[in-house]
Amino acid sequence: MAKSTSKLNRTLLVLLFVVTAPLWLALVMVAVLAHAVREVALYLIVWFWWIGHNRRRTIFVYSDSPNWKEYIDRVILPRLPENSVVLNWSNRGQWSRFAVPVLLFQTFAGSREFNPIALVFERFGLVGRYRFWQPFRDLKHGKPEALRMLEERFFAHVAG
Repeated sequence: MAKSTSKLNRTLLVLLFVVTAPLWLALVMVAVLAHAVREVALYLIVWFWWIGHNRRRTIFVYSDSPNWKEYIDRVILPRLPENSVVLNWSNRGQWSRFAVPVLLFQTFAGSREFNPIALVFERFGLVGRYRFWQPFRDLKHGKPEALRMLEERFFAHVAG
């Protein structure tokens, strides 16, 4: 009896999956399309307005973590170009929800190792992402090489 009930349940689940497939596939396609439209719209805003007269502009996001705050405040922030935007993740409750830098961060930083991160936007180019989380973790364990190499690549890109 239990075996036939299990087989019936499995059959009903497969039938439900097949019957509803067009609906959830349509929803997935709408979500993918909406994300693509958001990215394209943000690139257009960046290229034609947000960068201004410059060739590139940087967003740097970090937090008040003792693992990197002092180092970032002392070494990285002073070297950022004047037109850079710095966002403190620890103060994200104060961020303006629809500010262009916040939307850019939310869209292009991703959901992994997004703090600290530098996003470099160039006119008519795709965003450059520089994820500092792992190099700072390596530094904490006595391995400074990854952070040094990432900083070199990042500042070379920012300098043009």
